Amino acid sequence: MENSAMDKVWLGVKLLITLLVLVLFVQNIAVVEFRFLTWSMSLPLALLLVVIYVLGMVSGRSLFALIRRLRRRRSAEPHR
Repeated sequence: MENSAMDKVWLGVKLLITLLVLVLFVQNIAVVEFRFLTWSMSLPLALLLVVIYVLGMVSGRSLFALIRRLRRRRSAEPHR
């Protein structure tokens, strides 16, 4: 496939994902209450989903960085 055709495909995929996320937000604007330990908060479900998603991305990236660092350290040590 040509480069410009592939760019159009990726643009279509990005637009589709954006549309799906917008539908998710519109359909989940109801306010929900959530509790964590001693904290309690009320906020729109869509916002709660975004917060949970971002926290998952951050923790996942941190976990992969830790694993990568441990592997590099292990490979840098002299074998006994």
